[in-house]
Amino acid sequence: MHPPASSLIRNSSLDNIKGVLIFLVVFGHFIELRIANDAFLRPIWIFIYAFHMPMFALVSGIFSKVTLDNKQAGQLIKNIVVPLVGFELIYECTEYVLIGKLSVYAGLIAPYWMLWYLMSLLCWRLMLPLFVTMRFPVVVALALSLLTTYSEHTGYLLSSSRTLIFFPYFLLGSVMGPRLFSSPKKDGRLTIIAVAIIAAALSVTFFLPPLFDYRWLYGSFSLHRLGMANLTGTLYQLLQYGISSVVGIAMLYVLSRQDLRLARIGKQSMYVFLWHGMALIALQATGILASILHMQPAARLSLSLLCSAIIVVVAAHPYCELLTQKLILYPLSTVFMRPFDKNKSHTASTNNAITDATR
Repeated sequence: MHPPASSLIRNSSLDNIKGVLIFLVVFGHFIELRIANDAFLRPIWIFIYAFHMPMFALVSGIFSKVTLDNKQAGQLIKNIVVPLVGFELIYECTEYVLIGKLSVYAGLIAPYWMLWYLMSLLCWRLMLPLFVTMRFPVVVALALSLLTTYSEHTGYLLSSSRTLIFFPYFLLGSVMGPRLFSSPKKDGRLTIIAVAIIAAALSVTFFLPPLFDYRWLYGSFSLHRLGMANLTGTLYQLLQYGISSVVGIAMLYVLSRQDLRLARIGKQSMYVFLWHGMALIALQATGILASILHMQPAARLSLSLLCSAIIVVVAAHPYCELLTQKLILYPLSTVFMRPFDKNKSHTASTNNAITDATR
């Protein structure tokens, strides 16, 4: 069992980290349509994607219980299954209204766009009690990930590829616990090393060749589709795991030592996660997104950051939480949960669902 961190430490570090990570999720999705042919935004996107989802998985693992009883199973339904089902319906209906048919994800029997994370999070939590009983759980999970990427049968189907590829990070978080990020003691040398790692990684991304295949960062493509179904491809994956872990942990360490006053955003990160896709769909449908991404480099970066920040702030507002709970999550939870759970508080347990769904 991991030693418990105090509430003060936990709020000042974890919630700030979540606030930054959820902003990077929104910003990364905002500029994603442009990265293929944008020499300016592409390195920034690659840098973000090199660590932000792996670290979301790692933070989720840190605060996940290694056991699964009836109470925790109920939390999984309320915090993961209900939002997944509810917003899957919302996004697919929106897609049907806009283009007259369901999304490509529906045809692949996969969660809609960013909702893959909730599907994977559910699977990770169910797999966790089994893996923690093993002698070398992270090594086993890593080997499983490396082997299954040779198969064409993993991919978008029920988020199977991403579930297996990002599972080692989740498991690593469970093994590590919160000690590294919850200690109030500041180590100047470690901070300097972490900042140097981050700066070096960001600098390297600007020197990557234009032909660098950024699809590696999605975690949803087999080695066959990436054209490297051989030992070189496996070694490349191992290198990616190493880089993502080192850069990501360095980023988390630095963020955990700073009070960025993003704790409120971090606590409401679930609502930002669920709604930001709708905001981006609206911006794309109205042509605003394309207009911003075709501006001059400095202008499109500035406006992309500004719009992403506005989306985060609006989606994290208490009114957004209230409406989401009353109109979507609570009614749907009464369908999935047994009658004796109807009077239990649903709001408090959902606030941190994106990383604390299994506490």
